[in-house]
Amino acid sequence: MAVSIVVPVRNEAENVAPLIAEITAALDGRWVYEIIYVNDGSTDATAERLNALMKQHGNLRQLRHATSSGQSAAVRSGVRAARGAIVATLDGDGQNNPTFLPDLLAAIGNGDGRIGLVAGQRVGRKDTGFKKIQSRVANSVRNAILHDGTRDTGCGLKAFPRELFHVDALFRRAASLSCRRCGAPRGL
Repeated sequence: MAVSIVVPVRNEAENVAPLIAEITAALDGRWVYEIIYVNDGSTDATAERLNALMKQHGNLRQLRHATSSGQSAAVRSGVRAARGAIVATLDGDGQNNPTFLPDLLAAIGNGDGRIGLVAGQRVGRKDTGFKKIQSRVANSVRNAILHDGTRDTGCGLKAFPRELFHVDALFRRAASLSCRRCGAPRGL
């Protein structure tokens, strides 16, 4: 089964080559895959480094946002461009270890359509104390509302069937259109 690895980046010129090497080490010979870097308005040499690396890696693509639109928009762009049946996402700053990708991908692939998302969780983060506190508060609020046992929704390491992302996007679009027709507030 083909896999797409989506990596959103902004001003990560120094990190692109090492992360690509780690991704290829984790996946070569195990999966047919592509790597999609979504360059979210970088002002450093990220684009040039990716262009050079694309000459060495035929399965590497770069999408570019002219201006920064944020990580969520970059992930959305990457998933829309993905060709693989399974999509995995990684943060471009090197905080997600690509050695976990095979386990995440296998969980989705072996789930017989019963698994919609496999997510990592951040352990031993390199963020500031303030950012860690923000994450704890956000995850606590989310857990208090949903009670789904998910410890860390902010971790960029995730895998899911690509078709579910597109179905959800279509559902949100359809719900938005129907709400406009009936005049009800849009809750989605």
